[in-house]
Amino acid sequence: MSEDWAVYLTFTDSKSNKFWRARVDGDTLYVNYGRIGSSGQTQVKELGSTDACEKELDKLARSKRRKGYIDHVEGGGASAPAASVAATAAPTEAAATAAPAGPQVVDLTIDDGSRKVALRLACDSNTLRAVTVETFGSADAAARALARAKEALLADGYAAADHGESL
Repeated sequence: MSEDWAVYLTFTDSKSNKFWRARVDGDTLYVNYGRIGSSGQTQVKELGSTDACEKELDKLARSKRRKGYIDHVEGGGASAPAASVAATAAPTEAAATAAPAGPQVVDLTIDDGSRKVALRLACDSNTLRAVTVETFGSADAAARALARAKEALLADGYAAADHGESL
């Protein structure tokens, strides 16, 4: 059984500090989750085929990302969830000016009556992620907002991405 996790996500805010990771081994899907710093708990699902496991892993990972989980990139890849903290008597000058360990997360909201916007900004190493959820009064209003946003971003030079691409 391999310990390489295909997906390793973290979620940190003022109330939570947790991880979720998953991998496929043959026709078995392994999901491990819990508080960062613990070994977490593991669920094992036998789905009958590697393809079924991959599809389930993709579905679960998309769901976690929609909930605000971000990809864990410390050290260039997935690592154990246990926190690694070096014990020192006093921080050096370089350590005192270094960026804080772990992701920095900012949650912002606005509600003007016609729409509600929730924004999560997460900075981890050299990556800034922005997750925005806008809720409108109707599906039609949301569709119009999508069309306006797409038009504006394309005009700014963005290119439409293949939905299979990973952000």
